[in-house]
Amino acid sequence: MSKKRTAALGAGVLSALVVGGIAFAPTAVAAPEDSAYALAADGLVNITKVPHVVGEGKDHLVHTDLPSAANRILHAGVFNSAVEEGYAKASTTDVELGLPGVPAIAVGLVTAECDDLTGSTSVADLRIGGQEIALDQIGPNTEIIPDALQGIARITLNKQAANDDGSLTVSALSVDLLNGTQTVDLSTATCTEKPEAPEEPEEPTAPQKPSEQPSAPPSDDDGDNGGDDGDDGGELPGSTPDERGKAPVPVPQPGHLDVTG
Repeated sequence: MSKKRTAALGAGVLSALVVGGIAFAPTAVAAPEDSAYALAADGLVNITKVPHVVGEGKDHLVHTDLPSAANRILHAGVFNSAVEEGYAKASTTDVELGLPGVPAIAVGLVTAECDDLTGSTSVADLRIGGQEIALDQIGPNTEIIPDALQGIARITLNKQAANDDGSLTVSALSVDLLNGTQTVDLSTATCTEKPEAPEEPEEPTAPQKPSEQPSAPPSDDDGDNGGDDGDDGGELPGSTPDERGKAPVPVPQPGHLDVTG
């Protein structure tokens, strides 16, 4: 493509954007925390982040045309955003991006995921000007400039940027028209570092069994108060039968009884 042709086409793009521009609310500055959105545009056409989730939660938008007229610049089937602590995910399905003067960009499914400061993306069925773009492994900040976009726009897949607040932002598909004059980001996720899991308490140790058996308690019979071992002077009189097996004759024992009367 000649320089005159490129310049003329670029001027046509700018004119079309100015005349048919869409005025949306300015994009707010995101807080330094986890967030996700499926679509945002900045430049002569501003589209606020939609659906935008910050902190924690989920949101979606179904069948969207921007603007909602015949000269739409973007159509999407479903927008999804989901965020939790240290994790964010955004996805867009059935996207058709038709910037004025630029070959149509279409994609079946584009997803960005950010988990504990690690980003990844997936892009399916990417077509530019009706031409299918073959994609294999998409490394961080993979830039493609098909012939149809030479000198006009460039597309970055799996665009990753480390932020000053320590978070990471991942955009699955980013379009830069005329060196930043217009940008469009599809499926963007920002995540922070996940907090460390609390340490689990140690299991209590079982009490150890004694290594020796306890000794038996001492016997109450110490041999000093009689018994059948004969150590204390023998048995008491009259306590055993005689040699014929009859009961022994009672042996009177001395005693004293008080007599009253």
